[in-house]
Amino acid sequence: MYERILIALDGSEHSRRALEDAKELATLAKSQVRVLHVREEYFIGRAGLVPTEAHQAATKLVDDAVAALSEVGIAATGTVRASLAGRVAAEILEEAESWGASLIVMGSRGFTDLAGLLLGSTAHKVLHLGKNPVLIVR
Repeated sequence: MYERILIALDGSEHSRRALEDAKELATLAKSQVRVLHVREEYFIGRAGLVPTEAHQAATKLVDDAVAALSEVGIAATGTVRASLAGRVAAEILEEAESWGASLIVMGSRGFTDLAGLLLGSTAHKVLHLGKNPVLIVR
């Protein structure tokens, strides 16, 4: 049923819980898992693109998740994408489509609670704009 699970992580407590739920589901369904982290960048005039976090921190987040999944026998890979701020949902949906995900798993709230209230949360956008089933973990 869920042969390929894409899990979108941002390092928040909600995404850590989502990883645990995805691990259980992948074990039961014998799924492959793709771990995705989208590293946001802001465009600031002459300064150009300014990332919100270091590439090494983003890579460590993904590598740690892949290792945790692999430890329990789940075939897992991971990737980090860089994107302009506000396009995280679009990046998640593009990754799901290009990888052929049958399910997207993500936390209900990330680190951008205030932005989510003002602009609409990433989880809300993925849920309503995507074609895939989405598991939102609180």
